[in-house]
Amino acid sequence: MEGEPSFMAAAFYLLLLIGHLGFFDVLYYHLYQCGLHRRVECQREVLWHTMRHLVYGSQFLVIANLRFHGAALLALAGLYAADVYIAWADVWEETESRRALGGLPRGEYFMHVVLSVLVGCYLATVAHAVVPDLGLPAAVVVDPAPVPAWLRAYMTFMGVSAIGLFAFDLRRWYAFRTTAGVS
Repeated sequence: MEGEPSFMAAAFYLLLLIGHLGFFDVLYYHLYQCGLHRRVECQREVLWHTMRHLVYGSQFLVIANLRFHGAALLALAGLYAADVYIAWADVWEETESRRALGGLPRGEYFMHVVLSVLVGCYLATVAHAVVPDLGLPAAVVVDPAPVPAWLRAYMTFMGVSAIGLFAFDLRRWYAFRTTAGVS
């Protein structure tokens, strides 16, 4: 209804913020400060980060452009379940992976706390937004979030880029392991 707050727009903006903070986390902490991709002991953690590119790339594309109805919401729930599983696996792996580095840098730890809170808000907002769609016939429809078109295009670009980074990083991860003889 006109004038009512849009929970999907709120979810969009939360995801946009999460995407930018996550991108900074990867560039600054994972690549620049810690060089995780160059460290043999960090390769399992790097794989979890690589999988996260695919999951977030998919979320960027979905939230910007699509709407899931009825039983199709199970696919969306599966995407979010994969995100939660990868996050837990990453946290589980970080202690051992970062031992030689003295653990996570304080700023990165703080970044992860902030991101966790934002992701919780985002997931709750998406859940609230899709409740009316539960009773609809199963479908995935093009129904862009009610935000400016240029922002939808930007988030779509973020999604395509994240999926491209997934392919690039997966290939790089596999090549590193093969060259380093890591099993």
